[in-house]
Amino acid sequence: MPIGAISKSKFRRVLRSLGFVEDESRDHVYLEYYYRGKKIAETKVSHGGDHDISKRLLSYILRDQIHLTKQEFENAINGELSAEDYLIILKKKGLTD
Repeated sequence: MPIGAISKSKFRRVLRSLGFVEDESRDHVYLEYYYRGKKIAETKVSHGGDHDISKRLLSYILRDQIHLTKQEFENAINGELSAEDYLIILKKKGLTD
């Protein structure tokens, strides 16, 4: 099933399942991924409103901020991509050096 818009709560839940931690102390909710104490990936979601994350914005976030393809993210939504799998993807892309 192709990914369209996604709710902010579902997006946050999926990223937490991949090992992201949340920082709600700023103007937005920041989701950050650390490897050996180094921040590897970060994105943010606004606190307010029940608006979904649009398909266009989601594509940008996946590509430029959390380093996943649409298919990989869809696998994460379906529980088929674990935190360990995500780390392997980041390592293959040379982002954990």
